[in-house]
Amino acid sequence: HEPWSATGALHMAEELAELVRAREIDALVVEVDLVHEEVFEARPLRAVGCCRAEPINVDLDAATEHGVPVVFAPGRNARSVADLTVAFILNLARGIVPMHARLTSGGFDPADLGSLIAALGAARGFELGSATVGLLGLGAVGRETAARLRGFGCRLIAYDPHVADSVFEAHGVGRVDLDALFERSDVLSLHAAVTPQTRKIVSAAGIASMKDGALLVNTARHQLVDADALLDALRTGKLGGAGLDVFAAEPPLPSDPFLALDNVVCTPHIGGATRDVVRHQTRMVASDLDRILRGEAPARCANPEVLG
Repeated sequence: HEPWSATGALHMAEELAELVRAREIDALVVEVDLVHEEVFEARPLRAVGCCRAEPINVDLDAATEHGVPVVFAPGRNARSVADLTVAFILNLARGIVPMHARLTSGGFDPADLGSLIAALGAARGFELGSATVGLLGLGAVGRETAARLRGFGCRLIAYDPHVADSVFEAHGVGRVDLDALFERSDVLSLHAAVTPQTRKIVSAAGIASMKDGALLVNTARHQLVDADALLDALRTGKLGGAGLDVFAAEPPLPSDPFLALDNVVCTPHIGGATRDVVRHQTRMVASDLDRILRGEAPARCANPEVLG
């Protein structure tokens, strides 16, 4: 039992294999440690639990070859990421962060009423109920985001070719194609996985087709966006602002150009950084490991072909 929160150590496959062998481990639970061929060869495992939405740090081919079921925690952080997404949208819609910075830096002169009125006019935002919010992806996070935004009265549209019409209808979201998503969204929020098809899906052409002054929120992955095109659109005012939780380097370097823009709100990939996510993933992985150890089928298995 070596929780990462206590040790701060990421185990590479070779040293994890040594731990598995030395401690005669039967079931292994990890979050970011690398579970590769060496681990499966070190000792016969009954199961591996990965506390992630996708077990990307586990060699599934090796696990399957050795007959080891891998359980994981899909949707573990969907609620937390959706909360942060809405926080970004509200911040951008009302200019909360720049107004806070101006207040705390002494940027308002109470004696200069004209300057104050001009500044407040420049900060004038909009109600979410007056906006069309577009979701790029209607998976677990996209659906949780839609559920939150419905309470504001937004018009919700989404592009996701992998989701059935019934899911759109159940969540009060209109299905649109990708071009319409760019063209109609006052706020575009990204909730897709990175695949060869989605890499830079928010392209220069897509950004150019968006409404002048539209907002973009990315709590998914940096690779979904043409970063140069986004940076140019934010600098020129084509886009009114962005909320970014993901960057090319994480945490972003101080020289990252997005950090220098006053119309960008940034956080260092904290979308899933809540205590609730720990509870969610623990419950899902522990319950599935219990099922396996009792000879039952787990609910969330990444390689179900090894079961039975």
